[in-house]
Amino acid sequence: MSSEGESRLIYARTAEGEQEIARLGRSLSQSALRVLLVIDGQRCVADLPPIVRPGELQPILAELEAQHLIEPIGLADPLSEAERRARLRAEHAALEAAKQRLHGLLEAELGPAGQIWEARIEDCVSMEVLRRVLREAVDVVFARRGGEAARRVVLAVRPFFEEAQRADGDGAVGRDGGL
Repeated sequence: MSSEGESRLIYARTAEGEQEIARLGRSLSQSALRVLLVIDGQRCVADLPPIVRPGELQPILAELEAQHLIEPIGLADPLSEAERRARLRAEHAALEAAKQRLHGLLEAELGPAGQIWEARIEDCVSMEVLRRVLREAVDVVFARRGGEAARRVVLAVRPFFEEAQRADGDGAVGRDGGL
């Protein structure tokens, strides 16, 4: 099946999948357990929150399906051109709002070294790219300034991704969710 077709698949948990969750996924990796938890029989693969690294989702889905923990139950309708454009516009607006509200945050935590991170944020072209840059930035803040500083950064950026994820559930924003 094509990548576009795979992204439209809708999966549901099987009885075995529900049992695995009840056992807290003891036989699964953390990534596979996170994916199993968000499978709801309602959303297509493309609309699942981005809770694993890029490129990991399809192999995890294949693993869960091979273990009979999930099964495909349908295929979502493709987005119309108008829906696709609306999602792109909404993602762009969310991205620009996030950039504006994040301005100065990393410079405040890292001093002059934060200016480089500020420039990287300005160069982000999507919420997914912004998420990756911010994950790296949080790691740098943690390494240089400690856990409390890293927590401040996470608390400051998390609302952007939670808002985008909530909106995505309504079909208004692209496929970006939590940090």
